[in-house]
Amino acid sequence: MTNDRQALFDKLLDYLQSPPSPPEYFGEPPKSAPAFDPYQMVSEWIALRQEMKQQGKLLQTAQERLQRELEVARSQNDELQQRWETSQQQVSVQYANEFAAQEKRFEKEQENFLKAILGVLDALDRACAHWQESSESSEMPLSSPPQSWRGKLGRWLSRFGQKLSSDPANSAPTALMETVESDRQGVELIRRTLLDILKQQQVVPIVAQGQPFDPQRMYAIGRQESDEPENTVIQEVVRGYLWRDRILRETQAIVSAGNHTSR
Repeated sequence: MTNDRQALFDKLLDYLQSPPSPPEYFGEPPKSAPAFDPYQMVSEWIALRQEMKQQGKLLQTAQERLQRELEVARSQNDELQQRWETSQQQVSVQYANEFAAQEKRFEKEQENFLKAILGVLDALDRACAHWQESSESSEMPLSSPPQSWRGKLGRWLSRFGQKLSSDPANSAPTALMETVESDRQGVELIRRTLLDILKQQQVVPIVAQGQPFDPQRMYAIGRQESDEPENTVIQEVVRGYLWRDRILRETQAIVSAGNHTSR
């Protein structure tokens, strides 16, 4: 095997050292052909190889630089995307907070308005209770049989107009009693209408009279001995109301302390 390699090498060396055959020329042949220099070919090949290595290194360096720039661009893109998402979340949270605050303010204003209406309703309740007590004490005739509130309102307005256009000389007790009864019915109709409006707004009264005292919905302003069981509401001083299943106003009541004298 070694002899074959040596023979092949000697043959290649003889071929390289032998003068090349002159090429055929169609025109005038050159005076002398350049001599073949194998060492120059090897040196040129080595120089070409070095240049290719250098170009490869430059290409690799450029590729690495582009890769780094691409990674930086991706990182910046991810950062911008994250900042955009964060800003969107902040804007969403800000809008949600503003909406919640606005809704809370509106709900508070609505609550204050409903409480103001409850004050008017309390005055109407007191007026109706006063008329009822006066009617019972003076044996004043009670109102006609129940009918729709629209019919009652029309009847009251008719009587109110007749009262304004009546003769001033008509001041008999019967006319006075009819006028008072008509006014009472008008106030009662206004009260019922106001209750209907509150009911449409989900405002309903708290049932307290004769019920066990509930500290979550009621406020005891006093205790009295009575035949009712202890801690039972025996008098409703200020009626309480619920709004959307929450307390709009507590019931102020007097609570039974039991009957200690019977013991």
